[in-house]
Amino acid sequence: MPKTFSVIFFFDNPFNSIIEIKRSQPKGVTDPSKIYYWLLYEKKTHRVYPLQFISMKDEFFGSERVFKQGRFLFNEKEGTLYNSTDHGKMTLTKIAVKPVPKLLVLRIEAFLLSIDEQVKV
Repeated sequence: MPKTFSVIFFFDNPFNSIIEIKRSQPKGVTDPSKIYYWLLYEKKTHRVYPLQFISMKDEFFGSERVFKQGRFLFNEKEGTLYNSTDHGKMTLTKIAVKPVPKLLVLRIEAFLLSIDEQVKV
């Protein structure tokens, strides 16, 4: 597991992954939006896109995360992202937190590094 982040949730299908990570907390950072990230990984292009978090709800039968890009409903077995722009949906299987594919780790670390660079500017 990488030292820069830990995986909280990992959902996968043949084309995409959705992953929630907790960043290893930088010194002095307490804002949850700078620590927790939901990311969409597009396997074909190897790109990581941040999902812009709005709200969350956890209930007995499942959980919901609302992002600017859409709603993600999930349970212990799978999750479905409902796109807010074209109303399409994407279903992914929940994967037990295990070693994340190395390429995905590299892409996430590059994403986190780009955030750090933006903060420095």
